[in-house]
Amino acid sequence: MAELAKYKVKLLDEFEQRTDSWSFGHFEQRLKELKKDSYYQDAKGIITDAHKAGKWEKTVKRYALSNYIAFGNSSLSFFNEIWLKLSDEEKKELEENK
Repeated sequence: MAELAKYKVKLLDEFEQRTDSWSFGHFEQRLKELKKDSYYQDAKGIITDAHKAGKWEKTVKRYALSNYIAFGNSSLSFFNEIWLKLSDEEKKELEENK
């Protein structure tokens, strides 16, 4: 896998360290601040690359799950991998928040 651009690493590192209850929308907004001509598809691509790299696991999980809560589904190709790692309690809470 090719090395990620510096702004992508900065973004992922920043969100990996956050302790507040941020959502995919916050991630997408911050991306737009760092790279003005970006769109939500770019954020999704960054999350996919992070997942493929096996890094920034908290950020990947939070982005995917907050997106799932907002839309009731996920178009991320690896969402099932995240879903299968959730506890029954986490799954129940997600379903209640959809």
